[in-house]
Amino acid sequence: MKFALLQFPISAKSTDNYQTIKRAICEASENDTQVLLTQECALSGYPPVEISSVSNIDFEQQDIAFNEIIELVKEKQIYLFLGCIRQCGERSANSIAIIEPSGYVQYYDKRALWGWDADNFVVDSNFNGVVEIKGIRIGVRVCYEIRFPEYFRELYKEKVDVTVVCLCDVQDKPDDNRLSIIKSHLVSRAIENVFTIISVNSSTLEQTAPTSVIDQHGNTLV
Repeated sequence: MKFALLQFPISAKSTDNYQTIKRAICEASENDTQVLLTQECALSGYPPVEISSVSNIDFEQQDIAFNEIIELVKEKQIYLFLGCIRQCGERSANSIAIIEPSGYVQYYDKRALWGWDADNFVVDSNFNGVVEIKGIRIGVRVCYEIRFPEYFRELYKEKVDVTVVCLCDVQDKPDDNRLSIIKSHLVSRAIENVFTIISVNSSTLEQTAPTSVIDQHGNTLV
C-alpha cells in the first residue's frame, strides 16, 4: 500500500486550503497512491494558532469545499484522511474525516481535549478511528493524544498495522527540545504497540513535531 503525506502552510480561507488539498489528491492519484494523509485541521486551520477562533470559520463555504473534496475522492478512487473542524450543534469538534472512494465519510473526533481545546471543542462521534483498506488495518489519532499511551493501546487491541497521527504542533521559533520530546512520544507509541506510525504536521510555522514515518522498531524511515 502506498501512502502520501500532505503538510502545508494553512490559509485562513478554506477555499485556498481546498485548492492545496485538491492538487494533492490529483498528484497522489497520478502516483498510484491509495491513501492521502493530511495534518490536523487541514481544511479550516487550527485555532488559535493558524486562525484566530472557530467563529472565524465560514462553515457554509467550508461545507461546499468539503463536498467538492468528496466528489474528487470518488473520481480519483483514493482514501483521504482529512483534518477539519465540524459543527456539532452550537459547538464544534476537531475531527479527522476518513473519506472512502465510495464517498462514505466517518469522523474521528480528538478526545484528549485540554486548555483551549477543552473550552472550544466537544467529542461528538464514538467512531474508534479504525478502518481496513486492502487488508491493512489503519488507525488515526490527533495531536495531543500522543502523550497518552492508552489511546494507542486501544489501537493495539484492534490489531492495527499502521497508525496515523495528525498534528498542528508549531511555534514562531524553532524549539529543538520540544521537537525531540514529541518525536520520542511517537517512537514510544510505535515500539510499545508494535505498529508503524505516520505523523503529519502543519508547516504554517516552525515545526515542533515531525512529519515522519516510524516503524515498529522505532526506526525513522522518512
